[in-house]
Amino acid sequence: MMNRRKIIIDTDPGIDDAFAIIAALSCSQFEVLGITVVGGNNQLNSCVNNALGLVSLMDSRCPVHAGAPVSLNELRLGKTAVEHSTETHGKGGLGGVSLPGDPAGLSTVHAADFIAETVRSNPGEVEIVTLGPLTNIALAMERQPGLLQDVKCIWSMGGGVEKGNRTVVAEFNYWADPEAAARVFAQGQSTSLNMIGLDVTTKTSFSMNDLFFLKLEGGRLGKFFHDITEQYTRVYWERFRLCGCVIHDLVAMMIAIDPSLCGEGDVFPRVNVRIETEGMCRGQTLVDLHNHRDLRDLPRNASVYMGIDRNRYKLRFFETVFKDVSQLYEKHVLGT
Repeated sequence: MMNRRKIIIDTDPGIDDAFAIIAALSCSQFEVLGITVVGGNNQLNSCVNNALGLVSLMDSRCPVHAGAPVSLNELRLGKTAVEHSTETHGKGGLGGVSLPGDPAGLSTVHAADFIAETVRSNPGEVEIVTLGPLTNIALAMERQPGLLQDVKCIWSMGGGVEKGNRTVVAEFNYWADPEAAARVFAQGQSTSLNMIGLDVTTKTSFSMNDLFFLKLEGGRLGKFFHDITEQYTRVYWERFRLCGCVIHDLVAMMIAIDPSLCGEGDVFPRVNVRIETEGMCRGQTLVDLHNHRDLRDLPRNASVYMGIDRNRYKLRFFETVFKDVSQLYEKHVLGT
């Protein structure tokens, strides 16, 4: 039997998180050890319920662990929740779609404790895919000093070299808790840390043809994906005049599944990444792609992804989740 890769998914579901989680649970090479949940796209309770619903939808026994409801700074101030807009991800976080889950799948172990203990018990074997703010990872680092030395790899959807989406310069996940992101990247030399940000994700939009094909040929999962993206696609049209949508978190998950989706020129290996934590640029990622002479003494703490083969990415997703119709998709939608 093939040795499967041990994976923890740290997430704040979230429409794009839902795509990513389902891809991971469909991937034969992954053993998803647990889903750890952080407040981000929605209130923590809603994110936990969505994670439980996705696990039930996939008939999985993967445990769900609730984690930080707010950022590190807000935790220190005693806050337990923050207001969230439903404009992008809709009511409940899944485009207004209600997804029932089994409460028995919710562990009593805090997400940060689960991460720390799982990594400690499997040194050098666990990969973490982060799809939300990095608060749970930072808390796990507090619980287990030297944690990242024992993590095999981190695939992190977040940041952006040339653009932001929450502010002019900051991507949402790192903006939501820049102190946590800064802590993780400060220790990035200890592991294989990969930043998969807006520069690559925004090159991968799903078209209305892709989504319509999911509805017609994707069975219950395809209809679910189509339904949760109805409001999402309206938002993309109103904001960007794009007929379709970008499934950001899925990009990080598919790169984790198959790094060959990105060519040599798409990846800048081991560069310096810093996270701004103050002022109007709070949450911005400062990325030295070209080994600037004044920054050469700074640690090369992360690999940064800047491009991807969009068609191969989408086809690989269909092959992973919808194997029976992937050839139909390739022939009639991709047109290859």
